[in-house]
Amino acid sequence: MTEHSRAWHRAMRRRRRSKITLIAFTFLLLLICLILLKYTEKMTSSKAIGNTTTRSITARIPDAVKNALQGANSAKHPDLLRKFPYPFKAMLAISSDADMTTLEEFEEYHRFLNTKEQTPYGVGLGLDIGDSTWLYIANDTSEKVDKDGHSVEYSMSYFQGVDPKKLKDSKKIVHYFKIGWIDSLHTFGDFSRNDHSIKFTRGLAVAAWNAMNQSGFKPEIWINHGTETNAQNFGVYNSHTLFKYQQGDNPKSPYYHTDLTLKNGIRYVWNSIGGNQFSYDDPLFPIHLRDGQNVWGFYRYTNELNKGKIDWTWETQFISRQITKTRLDQLVHEGKYSVVTQHLGKGSNGFPFTKEGIQTLHLLKTYNDEGKILVARTTRLLDYARSDKYVHYSVVQLDGKTYININSIDDPVLGSSVPSIDDIRGLTFYVNDPSNTCLLLNLNPISGDEIQYNSQDGNGKKSVEIKWYTPDYTDYTKAA
Repeated sequence: MTEHSRAWHRAMRRRRRSKITLIAFTFLLLLICLILLKYTEKMTSSKAIGNTTTRSITARIPDAVKNALQGANSAKHPDLLRKFPYPFKAMLAISSDADMTTLEEFEEYHRFLNTKEQTPYGVGLGLDIGDSTWLYIANDTSEKVDKDGHSVEYSMSYFQGVDPKKLKDSKKIVHYFKIGWIDSLHTFGDFSRNDHSIKFTRGLAVAAWNAMNQSGFKPEIWINHGTETNAQNFGVYNSHTLFKYQQGDNPKSPYYHTDLTLKNGIRYVWNSIGGNQFSYDDPLFPIHLRDGQNVWGFYRYTNELNKGKIDWTWETQFISRQITKTRLDQLVHEGKYSVVTQHLGKGSNGFPFTKEGIQTLHLLKTYNDEGKILVARTTRLLDYARSDKYVHYSVVQLDGKTYININSIDDPVLGSSVPSIDDIRGLTFYVNDPSNTCLLLNLNPISGDEIQYNSQDGNGKKSVEIKWYTPDYTDYTKAA
C-alpha cells in the first residue's frame, strides 16, 4: 500500500471516529434533555398536586358541616376555651415608659432582654418585651439622661425637639416598631415643664399623625405621661381632681386630638391612674371619651402603698421588689394577668439593671421557659385578653369529627369584627381528640402550620390551639 493510500485510510478512520463521537454526543445531549423534561413535568405535576391538595382540604369541609356551623349558636363556650395558651397558666408583660431613654441605651438593654446574644451582662434572656417612645421632646429639666452627660433633648424621639420638619430617630423608631421592640406611644411627647408652660398644640398632633401614617408607625397603646403641662393626655378627666388638665379628648380644647389618634390605631390606653395591685383576672376596662368615642383602658402595677403613702417601684433599681418568687407563684396559682410598669431607660448610669435586677429577670425567664408564665409584649397580652374574652365561635360534631369555626370578636368597645389569624393566636380549645378536630376561621380551614395539638394539661384535658407567636431572638440592632 502506497503512502498515499495509507494516508487516505487514516483520514477515513478519523472521519468515522468523529462521526461516532458526534453521534454519541448528540445522543447524550438528547438524553439530558429528556431527563430535564421529565424533571420539569414532575415539578409541574407536584405543584399541581399541591394545589389540588389545598383545594381538597377546603373540599373536606362538606356543605353539611358548613350549614351546621352556620346554624349553630355562635358564642363563647367557657367550658371549651382554655384561659391561657398551652401550657401556660398566667401571662405577664413589662410595660416600659420612655422617659429620658436614649437610643443607645434602648438598644443596649433590649439586646439583653430580647435576644440570646452574648452581651457584657451575660447571654441575652430571649424574652418578648416591648417598649414605648416619644415623637417630641419639650421637657425643660436640667437632668442628664446618660453617663455621657447629654441633656434631655438627646432622648430618643421621632422628631428633633418640637419641630416636625426635623427628623431625629424616626427611622430606627419605625424599625423597632415593625419588629416589636416598640409597641406603645408614651403620648405624643415629653411636655413636662418646670415653667408650667404648655408646649403641646393640635398642630403638632396633626403633623405627628401625618408622619405616622406615612411611615407605618401605628402603635396600639397610648401611655399617658407626666405633669399637668401634658395637656395631650386623656382618659380620666375629672374637673375636681388633678386630672382636670387632661384635654386630649375634649373637642372644645385647643389640645384635642383623639379624633386623629384613635384613627391611627390606638385602642388601649393607660389613663394615668397607678395601682398597687399586681395581677388581674381581666386587665381591660372600657373608657368612654368626651368626644363620644370608646377605647379600652388597661391596668398597670406601678407602686406599693406604705402606711397609706405611695411608694413608686417603677424604676429599674426596684424591679426585684416588683417581681418576686412569691408574686410569680401566686400569679400562676390564681391564673391571672399582670402588667408591670417600668422605666427601663431612665437614669444616667448606663445599663439599667443591678446584679440583683438581673437575677430577678432570670427568675422571670425560668417561669416562662418552664411553661408557667407566658411573658409577652404588652400589645400581645392585651390583644389576647380581648380575644379570649370576646371571641365567638360555633362547634359541631359530624361523622365523629369536631369542627370549631371562629366567627368574630364581639368587642363591646371597639365593635364586632372578623379577626385575622394574629388576632386569635394562642386561643386554645379543650377537645377529646385534638387530632380529629378541625379549626376554621370564618368557615375557612386554618392552615395546619398554624395549629398545635396539645397533650393533657394540669386539668387532665387535651386541647388544640392556634399557635402562639414563634419566639424571635434576632439581634435587630445589627439589622437596624
